[in-house]
Amino acid sequence: MGKTALVESQISDASELVKKLDENGTPPTFAAWYYYDDAEDWRLLIAGPRFDALLKKSESAAYLLIAEAVADSLISSMSIADVKIVNSSSSLPRTVGIMIRTPSDAIMRAHFTDNYVNGIFLKEMFVLRSSVPNTAPAV
Repeated sequence: MGKTALVESQISDASELVKKLDENGTPPTFAAWYYYDDAEDWRLLIAGPRFDALLKKSESAAYLLIAEAVADSLISSMSIADVKIVNSSSSLPRTVGIMIRTPSDAIMRAHFTDNYVNGIFLKEMFVLRSSVPNTAPAV
C-alpha cells in the first residue's frame, strides 16, 4: 500500500460525495482514489461530461460544483483539496475502463495495486465508479 494510507472514512466520504454529485445532476462517470507515488499522496479523481465541459471554460466552476457537494454532505475526512478533476477522455479514466466497468449510477469498491494496463503503470488505485468509454474520442 502507498506510504500514506487511505482510510475507510475517506472511502466512505468519497462514496457520499459521488452520491451527492448524482443528486445534484452532475454525476461523475469516473471516481477513484489514486495514489501519486511521486507526491506520496492520495487524490480523489473525478470525471464526467459536465466536468469536461466546465474544465474547458472555467476550471474554478468545476471545482465549485465539488465544493458545494462537499458542503452539502456529512463529509468529515476529506476536503476539496483532496479532489482532482480530470477529463473523462484522458488516459487514466479510459485505461481503468479497460479493466473495470460499472453501471453509470453504481458505486463499488475495487482496489488495484502495481498494475500495468495499456502501458500505464497504476501504483495503487481504489475505484468507486468507472463508466467512462475506454475508446479514444472521435477527432
